[in-house]
Amino acid sequence: MFDHRGKPLATVVIGGITSSTLLTLVVLPALYRMFEREVRD
Repeated sequence: MFDHRGKPLATVVIGGITSSTLLTLVVLPALYRMFEREVRD
């Protein structure tokens, strides 16, 4: 399906989707909780 030029592009796309999903589901809620605690104190 992919030629020799398409495989690196597919790897970058999959990596970008994975990293953005982890950022949205893990890192942003953790940062939100951290800053929320600082505001309350």
